[in-house]
Amino acid sequence: MIHFQTHTDSTNRIAREMVAAGAPARTVVVAGSQSAGRGQYGRAFNSPPGGLYFSSIVEPPLPVIKIPLVTLATGVACRRVLHDSFDIQPMLKWPNDLFLSTKKVAGILCESISRQHRDPARVKVIVGVGLNVNSTIEQFDPEIRPLVTTLQEELGYPVDLKNLLHQILSAIDKSVKDLSVNHRTVLDEWQRYDMLLHKPVKYLIENEQIKGVGHGLTPEGYYRICDYAGQEHTVIGGQLRLVSPQ
Repeated sequence: MIHFQTHTDSTNRIAREMVAAGAPARTVVVAGSQSAGRGQYGRAFNSPPGGLYFSSIVEPPLPVIKIPLVTLATGVACRRVLHDSFDIQPMLKWPNDLFLSTKKVAGILCESISRQHRDPARVKVIVGVGLNVNSTIEQFDPEIRPLVTTLQEELGYPVDLKNLLHQILSAIDKSVKDLSVNHRTVLDEWQRYDMLLHKPVKYLIENEQIKGVGHGLTPEGYYRICDYAGQEHTVIGGQLRLVSPQ
């Protein structure tokens, strides 16, 4: 069931409340705009009118240890729809962003919510997606305008939001099911469109900073970077950014 809100603070917040009230998997919350959209680590996500902002309640057929892979599977699904529908080549930035022409076009925020009483190994996940579709660049905060793009900006024409929503929901469903069959196929597809692979990157977490080169995913879906001293690091959390070559 799809619930539409003209405007809300956060579709993920509403979805969390729905999970607490017993909402089943495949419940979806969609908003025309958000005033408090959030990305990784609680950072603000600009959500002006014209974008596609939704949160879907998913119950992945996965062991708890593989739940973080849902974020990567969602990125693969969104990328696949954008490529197949519009003949464009979005790239994926670990763990939860899509880029077009080096500018951010979408962000993903997945939240594990509750263990199921009948099966303690299963959890529900809120899959939140914010996609810049028909907004103008001027609708974003001035400080991020040079860093973002929209589908309409890239394509030169507006996109049908309802049709795009249904395509992405279907693709997410398939991609998450693929994780349960053979998660390597999903990771392999993600890896093919890794925008950081073999590129100079900077890793930031708390007070730590490491500069190096992106080396792609681990079998568990974490990210590897090799610093300039030749030591490899596995990134589990924190921020990865492209930087100018040394």
